[in-house]
Amino acid sequence: MSTIVRLAFAVTVLVAAVSGVALRAASGAPAAAKPFAATFTESAASITNRIADLGVFQLINTGSGTVDGYGAATIVVGVTQDRSVEPCGPGSWTNAGVRRIVVDAGVLVLRGSAYACQTASGPIATERWTVDGPSSTGVFAGARGSGGGTVNLTTHTSTLSGKLKLAHQDG
Repeated sequence: MSTIVRLAFAVTVLVAAVSGVALRAASGAPAAAKPFAATFTESAASITNRIADLGVFQLINTGSGTVDGYGAATIVVGVTQDRSVEPCGPGSWTNAGVRRIVVDAGVLVLRGSAYACQTASGPIATERWTVDGPSSTGVFAGARGSGGGTVNLTTHTSTLSGKLKLAHQDG
């Protein structure tokens, strides 16, 4: 190959590489997960108490509240409590649950686990949750994220916070 052909080839490769870098920079880096926060007031809609024979208490809570950036929301929470274990002392238990949060933009499904511990003001559940993107719909379909929260069992309020990345934010 002649020197001119090699030089032309090298210039073409260099232009292609620089163009690719410029296009990637113009499109921006993939979007980062955004803060997520929500607050709800909940009440029991259904209770199955099998503590005496199985050590298990199940409940379905419903409620309303707000999700930052999405407005008014309703919630349905299905929880199974294992009352036979006491992870943080007498009168404590573990929870496993699914939250279905409904806003105008779609349905966000969160799967979580918690320890409910006794405090001076009554039992407080501290939880960790992850987004169930395949089960979520609307703007939340395919979302990813995780976070934590607390449920004050005396005041029936739950507060959630974490990070949420919507599928349409992928870059």
